[in-house]
Amino acid sequence: MKLKTVAKKVLSGALVGAMVLSLTACGGGSSSSDSGTDSGSGESTEAAGSEESSETAKSEESSGDGVTLKFQQWWGAELPEGYLDDIVAKYKEETGVTVELLTAPWADTKTAITAGATNGTIADIISVDGAWLAEFADMGIIADVEAAGVDASLASDIWEVDGTKYVVPVNNFAYPMYVNMDILEKAKVAEIPKTWTELIDACKKIKEAGYSAFALNLGTTNANGIQNVFGGTGWASGIKLKDDSGAYKTDGNEDLASLAELFKTLYDEECLYPGMSTLEESEMTSNFAAGNCAFTLASAATMSQFTDINFEATTVPVKDDFDGESGICYASWAVGISEASENKEEAAKFVNYLLGGLDGTDGSVAAGLAVEMSAFPNSTVAEPDYSAAPEQFQSFYELYKNCYVINEYIGLANASDVMTSMTNDLVLYLEGDLECDAMLKNWQGYLDEAGK
Repeated sequence: MKLKTVAKKVLSGALVGAMVLSLTACGGGSSSSDSGTDSGSGESTEAAGSEESSETAKSEESSGDGVTLKFQQWWGAELPEGYLDDIVAKYKEETGVTVELLTAPWADTKTAITAGATNGTIADIISVDGAWLAEFADMGIIADVEAAGVDASLASDIWEVDGTKYVVPVNNFAYPMYVNMDILEKAKVAEIPKTWTELIDACKKIKEAGYSAFALNLGTTNANGIQNVFGGTGWASGIKLKDDSGAYKTDGNEDLASLAELFKTLYDEECLYPGMSTLEESEMTSNFAAGNCAFTLASAATMSQFTDINFEATTVPVKDDFDGESGICYASWAVGISEASENKEEAAKFVNYLLGGLDGTDGSVAAGLAVEMSAFPNSTVAEPDYSAAPEQFQSFYELYKNCYVINEYIGLANASDVMTSMTNDLVLYLEGDLECDAMLKNWQGYLDEAGK
């Protein structure tokens, strides 16, 4: 997912070479260039030198000396200058393995990966967006990470396709509900709503007080509102696109129909932010930051933008009769290992390092990345220190730990196209031009087609 878009780096010559020339990952352990022999030595000295050379080569092979891994990602373009370079420099110091960073903006990373897969220059380790997962698996770009040697116990979640684990999230970007507390006070809403009924009542009061209540972005330049806001609201109440078997089941899905009816009520009551059908995520976030609406769902990484308003970050209100564990919408910085890599085992070791350090118990890399990017670690051993983060972030982290992350669009083939079609139908439904049953049937068709 594209987060904190900061154009801090221009593509390096190495990256340009990756796109224009033929670059390949270096092979496994290298032989020492120093044979240890002396031209004036006798036979016994030569034998000793040969034995020493052999032991040195074995030591280098086991330690990873001489191996170079290429890492194609967008992280370096969004982290502070040099942050990712420091991580790989420390890894080389500790292991002897060089990790060469190929950094591009998020929008260009997929192109770089697919081009590399086509011309044989694909990196050993690649950043993978959830929307690319199914396509990359189908193309044979990514390898089984467990088979490569990734320690699954270090990750709370690993992305799968047809039962094979392909991609490991390192950090998760969760989507809380943001609440403008000043608008609630002016509208005489005493407490942050915890249920759908309370949310509807609060939105009506806010509208009557002259404010916009709930921002739902249904623009289709980047059709993610159907996932982050609409889907995020449903997942909080255990409402899913899939049935218990894991198959997409929207046609006749009564729970999903009730979720749609919630937003139809908000629309009919004129409680949704104006321009819903063209509103993009960035516009929605900036409008909340400007104090123009009371509620929205957005990434916790955007919290730093809300410096001029009195706000809280909390979990999403749930359906009135729901008493289970809530899901939280998320996106991730995640990595896969190239199927074409000649160094899968070393690549897996680096992935393990990102999650748990060299010994599997030090999650400081994942923890540091999480703190730096206002994210939450997917590592089971990381212990991030959020003491310098806003109080709202710290309080939401405690709520986050009591929930589970979910995003049913991860691994869906042609996810962007499907979400765009679903978004268009949702707009028609909210505006009264399409019945709910017909909309859910249409959605089933899009999902079934994507799965073929």
